Amino acid sequence: MVNLTNGLVTADGTKVLVVEEYDKYLQAISKRYRTMFEVNVITGLRYVELQRLYDNPKWYSESRNQIILPPEAQKKVKQKLVKRTIDRLPTTFRYIFLDFVNGPRPPDRTAWNRDLARWSEKAGIEFKVGPKTPRKTIESWMLKSGIPEIEIYSRQGHDPITSLQHYQSLSFTDYEQRDINKRLTEWGILK
Repeated sequence: MVNLTNGLVTADGTKVLVVEEYDKYLQAISKRYRTMFEVNVITGLRYVELQRLYDNPKWYSESRNQIILPPEAQKKVKQKLVKRTIDRLPTTFRYIFLDFVNGPRPPDRTAWNRDLARWSEKAGIEFKVGPKTPRKTIESWMLKSGIPEIEIYSRQGHDPITSLQHYQSLSFTDYEQRDINKRLTEWGILK
């Protein structure tokens, strides 16, 4: 049984961060991997997609400020999209992306999971941050901020039949929602 007293958790047991936790967690991450986690949250990429993006920086179009993922970038075997576009990126994303591709290569999944758990402990976040946390955090923030589901589906590569309904049970306080709206506005995701 999932202990729900430790914060926001999706139906599958994935920790979703609020802005205060995100900022606290970011400070707990070793400087070497901080930008990698930021890119992961802002883009909502699956971890394997993040690894592939690192190896294929040409997928980021600086002139359009978009990431355009070809089919080989996407994790899902049953993926039907010819390409997926990650837009609504911060105006400063080109600088964040430059730090990302000039930084260390994303580690293998096992090492990353171990690091995420260690940083959770360091940040004092009891329900551990896992590899799905960045993706589910940005998706829940976007959904709760009123971004149309169709935009979230296409940005995140979801099949519309596979609904985001499991995020709808998450409940942010008014204070948390205000912080989320402010952060998404800063990032250019919420207009």
